[in-house]
Amino acid sequence: MSHSSRFLTRLSLAVAALALGLVTATSAGAAATGSPSNPDQADGPGIITIEQLNMCMWGSTMTPDCFPNDSGAAQDSAAWTAEEQRIAGLKRDAIVAQVERHIPDVITVDEGCLNDLTAVASQIGYELATQTTGGATTPRQCTAGRGVAVNAVLAKDITGTGPQGYFESGGHRSYICAKVTTDEWSSVQVCNAHLSLKTQEPHQTTECNILRDDILDPSPGPTLLAGDVNMSLAGENCAPDRYHGLKDLERTAADQQANKTDGLQQIYYSAGFWRESCGWAYTVEHTDHKGFLLELGKTDPGQLDECWRNIR
Repeated sequence: MSHSSRFLTRLSLAVAALALGLVTATSAGAAATGSPSNPDQADGPGIITIEQLNMCMWGSTMTPDCFPNDSGAAQDSAAWTAEEQRIAGLKRDAIVAQVERHIPDVITVDEGCLNDLTAVASQIGYELATQTTGGATTPRQCTAGRGVAVNAVLAKDITGTGPQGYFESGGHRSYICAKVTTDEWSSVQVCNAHLSLKTQEPHQTTECNILRDDILDPSPGPTLLAGDVNMSLAGENCAPDRYHGLKDLERTAADQQANKTDGLQQIYYSAGFWRESCGWAYTVEHTDHKGFLLELGKTDPGQLDECWRNIR
């Protein structure tokens, strides 16, 4: 799709959605200089859009947006399985709805299930790269016959893989990188990761250091990381010094307990992308996280020392 046709498609989708009252976007932060871009427009050279989703496809029954926690259903295995399959279908539909609304070049998904995401990729016409979670020797299994649990990258054209695996030997958390080609970029390395919780230290710090020092910093070309890094306070991130980025919502210590799922997802981008990029958080049905959309472009390398590079 050409630059101009993609602009018109996004614009027409945005107008239609606004007319129906379907758009529920809120600004997630803007660059320190310049005006923010619009996720429904193509503004500037070399645009690439990426959307991060945590779909909780294998999540705990303790979280209502993941799977039902109903004692009656739990006592009836057939009813339990049928309800899990129904909710999994709603989650698949929710991903498709995000793609149709925003037309992202790349989608990254945490807490996914292989069979679910394979079906989604086929429906939207994207290719799929995945990495299991839960353990290298015994990966986590999704319920109701939906395959293994995975972190994933979906894109229209995946030309190869990059670093992927588990952060720690014997650990449960994983990452995946894929080489992606878009209409306007010949090659971008796109990574996805899901880090441990703060309460699971020292694992989060170890994973963050590996992500920054061993995966992202050595990457020689244009690189994006979108993931649920489970860090919510200002200044917390795993971005190398030469990277820039945003988190899905502003968080402070005062509101940390109010909504624990806001502010946990972050997107980092290496030098060479448009420095006036901006992010938007969108309500996503049937999960406990918002979707986080970021639109990026190229910038003059001579301006890189002035770039905003704090995740906030």
